[in-house]
Amino acid sequence: MPVPQDPAGGFDPQRLQEVLNAVHGQVATALWLSIGMLCAFAAIACIAFAWRRAALFWGLLYSITLCFVHNGHAQMLGPVGCGVALMGFFWRARA
Repeated sequence: MPVPQDPAGGFDPQRLQEVLNAVHGQVATALWLSIGMLCAFAAIACIAFAWRRAALFWGLLYSITLCFVHNGHAQMLGPVGCGVALMGFFWRARA
């Protein structure tokens, strides 16, 4: 194995920064998706118990988490889901 001649130990600092930025982006996306799945689970549980307002609240939070995931589908579905959940809050429930 050849010994690197530069004092940085053979690492390109710019390439290392690019890799760290990519990893940071992937970890942040994974955390947002995890939080979103917890909100989705809570919304489903509230639907099962017929807690309409609570289900809409958790659905709204789920949609908000999608707004922070940087891909095309999530950035389209996030705002649409937020709008639908907000409409549900103001929609008159059947008596």
